[in-house]
Amino acid sequence: MAIDILTTFIAAIVATIIWFFIGAIVYMNPFVAKIYTHYEDDPTVKNRKNLKTFLINTFVFSIFIQSILFAFVYAYIQPILPGTLYLNTLYFGIILILLKILPRFFDMWVQSKYPTTLLFIEIINGAIGSFVMAFIFVFII
Repeated sequence: MAIDILTTFIAAIVATIIWFFIGAIVYMNPFVAKIYTHYEDDPTVKNRKNLKTFLINTFVFSIFIQSILFAFVYAYIQPILPGTLYLNTLYFGIILILLKILPRFFDMWVQSKYPTTLLFIEIINGAIGSFVMAFIFVFII
């Protein structure tokens, strides 16, 4: 089985850009932003006053690197998936949630005092992002 490296890398770049904008929508919409504002003075929530640094770090470390890794994981396991756009998106989205979102959620829940409300927002928004990324990988790769 050969992986088309260029196509996989392009899928990762597209997924990064789209997830960055989807993330902005799901995290900065008025409803969620108001909830985060409620916790901005909570000592367990990191101060994000330098927005430029926060956005660059988020783009590079939280989205781009993961997109590259997960695009190659998808390219590798693609032959064992059903092959349809919707089923591959569903299965790989679930895989991403199981590998990325749930472990992070339980780790933060058990080992920190991070507000539970924010943890649930993270899990919901992370699931949305997982399915968006899965769809992009399935569509492009």
